[in-house]
Amino acid sequence: MYTIGVLESGGGLSSFLAAHLPAGLREQICLCPAGDLPRGKGADLLVVSQDLRGEDAVPALCRALLVPGRLAPLVGEVEAGWAVSYGVSPKDSLSLSSLGEKDLCLSLQREVVTLTGDCLECQEIRLPRTGHTSPFHVLACAGVQLLLGVPPEEVTL
Repeated sequence: MYTIGVLESGGGLSSFLAAHLPAGLREQICLCPAGDLPRGKGADLLVVSQDLRGEDAVPALCRALLVPGRLAPLVGEVEAGWAVSYGVSPKDSLSLSSLGEKDLCLSLQREVVTLTGDCLECQEIRLPRTGHTSPFHVLACAGVQLLLGVPPEEVTL
């Protein structure tokens, strides 16, 4: 069982993850607000939402950090084994290479190590587009799946 902490100001990302992560994967995780993590025990994965404001408290420990590229300075505040950035910048590890009406294409722009120790190579992952969901929620959801060891061809929304 993996512990996934979600650090957000609103509540939209944790709701999106709870609704859109594959059912089999949801059975293997404990998804909780970052503030509810036990003191001194970090998350296996800490997911930071794009909506995080500067005054929100940041937990200090996690195995892996999934963070929006615009919030990259948080990496220095969190003791993490490694960090993966997501967003719409070419500097982000996980980004969108295209966004069409019916589908979108995720771009893994550099190698990423999963929590299971596998190394994912740079690649494109095509997914059907479901409604007018925030691209940041889509990227975070795909990033969680990839970091938890879901093979790229099995990532869903």
